[in-house]
Formats: sequence, structure tokens, C-alpha cells
Amino acid sequence: MIKKLFLFAITGLLFFCAKAQSKKIDSLLNVIKTSKEDSVRFSAYFELGVHFQGNNPDTALYFHAKALDEAKKIPGAEGALKKAEAISRIGVDYYFKGNLNRAMSIYQSSLRTVEKFLLDKRKNTQEKAQRLQAKILGYMGVIHNSQGEYLKALDCYSKALKVHEYFFDLRMQAISLNNMGNVYSNKGEYSNALDCYFKALQLHEKLNLKESQAIDLGNIGTVYSAQKNDTKAIAYYTKALKINEETENKKGQAANLHNIGNVCARQKNYKKALAYYEKTLSINEETGDQQNWANTIESMGLMYYEDGEYEKALDCFFKSLHINEQIEEKKAQASNFGNIGDTYMKQKKYKEAEKCLTKAIQIGNELSTIDQLTSSYESLSNLYSCMHRHQEALDMYKKYISCRDSVLSQKNRKASIAKEMQYNYDKAQEAQKVEQTIKDTKNFNEKRRQQLMIYAIAGFSVLLIALALAVSKNLAISKKRNRIISLQKRLVEEKNKEITDSITYAKRIQNAILPNVKKWHALLPNSFVLYQPKDIVAGDFYWLEETDHYIYIAVADCTGHGVPGAMVSVVCSSALSKALLEEKQTDTNTLLDKTRSIVLEQLSKSEENIRDGMDICLIRINKNNKKEIQYSGANRPLYIVNALQELQEIKPNKQPIGQYDEEKPFDKHDMVLNEKDTLYLFSDGYADQFGGPKNKKLSTKKLKETLQEASTMDLTKQKEFLQHFFADYKGIYEQVDDVCVIGLKA
Repeated sequence: MIKKLFLFAITGLLFFCAKAQSKKIDSLLNVIKTSKEDSVRFSAYFELGVHFQGNNPDTALYFHAKALDEAKKIPGAEGALKKAEAISRIGVDYYFKGNLNRAMSIYQSSLRTVEKFLLDKRKNTQEKAQRLQAKILGYMGVIHNSQGEYLKALDCYSKALKVHEYFFDLRMQAISLNNMGNVYSNKGEYSNALDCYFKALQLHEKLNLKESQAIDLGNIGTVYSAQKNDTKAIAYYTKALKINEETENKKGQAANLHNIGNVCARQKNYKKALAYYEKTLSINEETGDQQNWANTIESMGLMYYEDGEYEKALDCFFKSLHINEQIEEKKAQASNFGNIGDTYMKQKKYKEAEKCLTKAIQIGNELSTIDQLTSSYESLSNLYSCMHRHQEALDMYKKYISCRDSVLSQKNRKASIAKEMQYNYDKAQEAQKVEQTIKDTKNFNEKRRQQLMIYAIAGFSVLLIALALAVSKNLAISKKRNRIISLQKRLVEEKNKEITDSITYAKRIQNAILPNVKKWHALLPNSFVLYQPKDIVAGDFYWLEETDHYIYIAVADCTGHGVPGAMVSVVCSSALSKALLEEKQTDTNTLLDKTRSIVLEQLSKSEENIRDGMDICLIRINKNNKKEIQYSGANRPLYIVNALQELQEIKPNKQPIGQYDEEKPFDKHDMVLNEKDTLYLFSDGYADQFGGPKNKKLSTKKLKETLQEASTMDLTKQKEFLQHFFADYKGIYEQVDDVCVIGLKA
């Protein structure tokens, strides 16, 4: 059964958001430059960090580190609590950078500091510590929820809620309730989820927070949708959409439209669903929202699936999976794998289908997402039936029935209705109380109005005179400061533009040395190129040239990466082309010998002793008989995998193209390929990547095993497989080097 991905309008990060405008940034920077008070400078740095948190976590980290420095200057309990607050926000910065383990460690450290002041004799200090404790618990709950640790998440949110209730902080109460509702919804405990969402909605209505009300309504609609109560689901999504249109909340509109489309699709009204998805996709592209873009693309794939266009559906599902892996959205990954598995099953690719569906169930069990497991168990049961593995099919069917009955149980349905009725009754009672209060205070306010008006006019007159004197005195000083700030800002903007323009131009230069895409496909139709620079520009490059009789292909790894590596790659690529086309060196070994001499000549023009150069894997294909190839290598081997998945490694010379103490002529290897042999040329970036559960290097051995496993697929699928494997292994860690892998069949 094809699985649908339902959007949950997650509110767990609401308290991370900062809606400061550019005027506020200028004001805060001015405070930092002019104020001598450590506590004032702390607050300014802290708020600047909050502003950049969601969009630029590295900048946020810089400002919060500055805030921490200022907090260290403040003595006593006040300074200690400000240090803890700054440290906890640094944890949030690492959360947005995707380093969840580091973030959790920082939260725990700051929480230990705060707990020392919870019983402080000074009431003000104790209150600050309690409020900060609740915030940090909320941050920790977000990570526990995203990692599927639901009991720990609920414990954090419940403790935070009690603190917010003690201080009558309605806004933070609503956030905690929404966070708890999200956890219950993920667990399939829909009655508890609705209870939390309706309570949050009541609080947001009291506070007149329109956008928050829209999120609550969307969450309620999602619970009803999960229970297949389509009428109520669409009703609540529509209410949320109306509010988001009034407040011009584009991301909220996209989520509501997508969810309505999902309900229409479940009702088999595919034309109407597709119309909603297209509206959603238009808004996602406008806002640049990766997560919702992935959801929308997956939903488009579901429409192709229903129309029997399975290749188009798979293309959408893999695009969605790639984005979800990048943003570490595990629940969405489970849906992607389930949909890919169902599509493979339609194509009778049972082995691939089983692998994907098993992966979907593995993630579902990790996260305890009962709705996802229900669909995956049903699909795997159907797959085993098709494969005549009847006992396994029966086992999966039993699991499917158990999950389905849990989701659709009558107890959940009755409890959901009771919660809504209680909400409506409480809302009516509250309205009556408000109306009576207004009547009771109306007369009193009228009597007081005239007296207060007289006092206000007199006070305002005095204030206006004082303000005029102050403005007159400070006007000259303000103008001078503004001129200085304006000049500094302009200088920073000009310098940033120069740097950005330089990197952009370097990218254009490097793109110019890479092979033309049309020419590549014309000469090598049965091939793939996996090219993934670490930075905007790269030290790795790939190369393609042809003569009357031969085609030449190379993968090169130049010294360094980024802009320095890119500069070396331009020199080396030019040297290769010159050695072939001008110097007429047609054998791969003499071609490398000549390239080395050209590179050394170019780099020796500097008075400095430059040891830059490149490692390279170079092959030559005979146009008349494409099974005849010649190979030479500088520190980079060539792998050949045959039809039996056996890998042969052709070893290179252990010397680079560049300055080397024991320089020797390069060797050449002439070979005749067998049918279905696959050649692999690659730099060292893939095998050198750190990641996995123990953050270890992937290794050459694992690369060989991965290429052997991929070799049975067609080359387009091989590229996707290698991309997904690399992204999965890298996980939350940074890419350590440029990556370039070429696979081809002659």
C-alpha cells in the first residue's frame, strides 16, 4: 500500500525564532559600540545571536560566544545565570548546525549550572533560575523527540510546563502543550495529542496570537487526518489556511494546502489533489523551504504512481529522500523508503522493494511511528505474497492488523470527540465570563476616564517639554555617530561583496575547465559522474578530450580544496590539454610525463618553492574498438569490476604530477575489457570521509565493497546508490574533502 507523508506543523521550535528587523540589528550594534555596561552588552550580543539562529547558525554562534564573554565579566549569581543562558543558546546554535549530540551535551552542562540556584534565598535569582531551567528542558525535549526518545521528551516538556504554569506564562504554556501534542501524535496516542492541541489553541486565542492559532488548527487537522476523519481534517486545515492568508504566512499556507491535497488524494480525487500540490510547490519554491519542498515532491510522485508512471514516481521519491537525508528528517525518510519499495514492487523488482520496505520498518521502529509502521507492514506482507514466502507474509499481515486496530480503535475516536466537546464548552463559558466582566467594569471605567484624561494631558505636556530639550542637546551627537556607523557599514558591505565576487568568479573559471555535458553524453553515453565539491569551488576535477583515434578521461585530485585547490586545478587541466593537443602525446604514460613538465614549468615561475600538483587516474579508449583501453596513474588506481562482481585494481605509480624527490617516467597498462566490465576512476575524497556510528574513516576497503555492490545496477542507479550511501555514512559530520567518482562501461 503506497504510503502518504502527512505534514505536521511542528511548533516545538517556536521559542527559537527571532523576528528582529534590520533596524533592530543596527540598534543592537550601536548599543555594543556605545555601552560600557557588561550586562547591557551581554543582552545586545545575545539578541543578535537569536536573530541569526534559524538562518545562519555560524553567525549566531559568534554572537552568543561574545555574549558568553560579557557574562563572564558580571559577578555573582547574575553573571553565573547569564553564562548558563548564553551556553544554552550556543547549544541551540549547534542544534541548527545539525550536531545534536554536541547540542545535548551543552544543554546538560548549562542545566547543571542553573540547578545550583533553584533554591537560592534571593527570590529574584530563584525565579530567573526556574524560568531558565524550563527553557533548557524545552530545548532538550526537542532533541529527544527528533531522535524518537518520546518518554524522555514528554518528561522534559511536562517539567517545563509546570514551571510556566507557576509563573502564569500563557505563551510558554502553549508552546509546551504543543510540543507534548507532537510527541503524542508521533506515538499514535491521538486522544492525548488532541487534548494538548486544544488546550494550546485556547491559550493562543486568549493571547490573540493568530499565527500560533493557525499552527494549532493545522495540528488538530493532522490528527483527524491520521484517523481518516476527512471531513474534520479538511475543516481544520481550511480554518488554518484562512488565518495564514490573513497574516500572509507563506510557509503556513503551503503546509495547509499540502495537507488538504493529501486528504483529496486519499479520497482518490487525484486531479484536485494535484492542483493543491502545484499551489504548494509554487509557495515552497518562493520561500526556499527544503523540508516542505521534499514533502511536496514526494506527493507529486504519489500522483505519478497512481497514474502508473513508475519511473517518474521513483525520480520524485529519490529527490525527496535526498533532501530529507540532508536535513535529517527521519520520519520522512521512512515514508520515502516505503514509497520507493511499493513502486519497485509494481515494477516486479522484488529484491530492491524488500530492501527499501525493511529500511522503512527499521526507521519506523526506531521512532515508534505507528502510522508509518501500519503501511510498511501491509506493503511487506503483499510483497512476500508475490514472492511466495507465505509464512513471512502472514507474520507481516498480523503486525499490520495490530497496528491498524491501534490507530483506528473506537476508544481513540470517542475520546477525540469528547475532547472537542469539552473545548467548545470551555470556550463558551469563557466568553460568558468575559462578557460579564466587561459589563461590571464599564461604568467604573467611564467615571475614571475624565479624571485620567486631565492627568494624562498635564503629564504629557511636561514630558513633551523635557523631551524637546533632550532631543535638542543630543541631536548633534546622534548625527555624528550615525555618519560613523554608516561609513563602517558601507566598508563592510563593500569588502563582503569583493570576497563574494571573487569566489563566484573562481567558480565560473572552474566550471569552464570541466567537460561540456552534451559532449560527455555524446562520447560516453553509458557512464555517470558523481562530483561533489567540499566548498563552492574544488581541488578535484574531471577531464575529457578526444583525438581522431582516441577518447581520454581522467579524474584528478589537486593539492588542497576550495579556492587554492581550484587555482591549482586550472593549471593542471590546462597542462593536460596542452600535452595532448599541442605536444601530441597520445600514450597515457608519455602524456603524464609531459603534463608533469608543463606543471613544474608553470609553478616554478614563482620564486617560492611550490610543491603543489595533482594525483590522477587517466585512461584512453580506442574509438575503433572500445574494449581496448590504456591506463596510467599518479597515486590514483583504476578499478575494474566484472560481471561476477570481482574487483581488479590496476595500481598507479607512487608519485604525483608535480615536484617529487625521486621522479621517474610513468608506466602504462594496455588492457582489453570483457563484456559487462565496469571501470571506476575516483579521487580519495569518498574513501577518506569520516562518519558512521563511531565517526571513523569510510576506508578504501569499504569503497571497494560498495562499488562491487553497485556494479550490478545500471549506471544511473549506481550514481544514486553511491550518493545515498555517502550521505548516509557522513550523517551529521562535515564533508572532509572534494569527492569525484566516474563509472563507465566501454
